[in-house]
Amino acid sequence: MSRRSYDQYCAIARALDAVGERWSLLIVRELLGGPRRYTDLHADLPGVSTDILAARLKQLETEGLVERRRLERPVKVVVYELTGRGLALRPVLDALGAWGLPALGEQRPTDAVREHWVTAAPVASAH
Repeated sequence: MSRRSYDQYCAIARALDAVGERWSLLIVRELLGGPRRYTDLHADLPGVSTDILAARLKQLETEGLVERRRLERPVKVVVYELTGRGLALRPVLDALGAWGLPALGEQRPTDAVREHWVTAAPVASAH
């Protein structure tokens, strides 16, 4: 999969080069809660294929937003976690969540729900 770019000398375009692909920001959302195993990420991102998840994680690693780390004994598993640069996306996701909250409406029968999506949701600001 070739990397796409907006090829614009603009901070927003460069940011979207890094996280603008489908699923990227949702992966970041999942990792804001701490390190996660690939299988856990896949389970909490219903609808993402394993190929796309692997590609997005690799891209986020290349961008310096995510790092892959092997845990030591007794578990010896690989986890993905946000770097400092990745953690800096928290206010961006908080702002997107607050912006999208009014459009949430009623839950559709096809909507997946995870408890941590609701408990970590931004509080609607009173305006």
